[in-house]
Amino acid sequence: MKMTSVIFAALALLLTSNIAFAQKEFPKADANGDGFVDATEFADSGIDAKFEESDTNKDGKLDVDEYQAAAGDCA
Repeated sequence: MKMTSVIFAALALLLTSNIAFAQKEFPKADANGDGFVDATEFADSGIDAKFEESDTNKDGKLDVDEYQAAAGDCA
């Protein structure tokens, strides 16, 4: 039981840190301030993930959730 609590606490901390990272870094990555990160902005963000795979809804841009997922995969 104690090990389960430790695992859940660690997962919660990891999730919180990924969310905080995305909330802090997304505005920096969104250079033109349109609320999305396009392929060029994403390439400049330094995240080592593939834009095409991160763009899950295939609209050619990343919203904050897609960006967070991409950043989380690399964190």
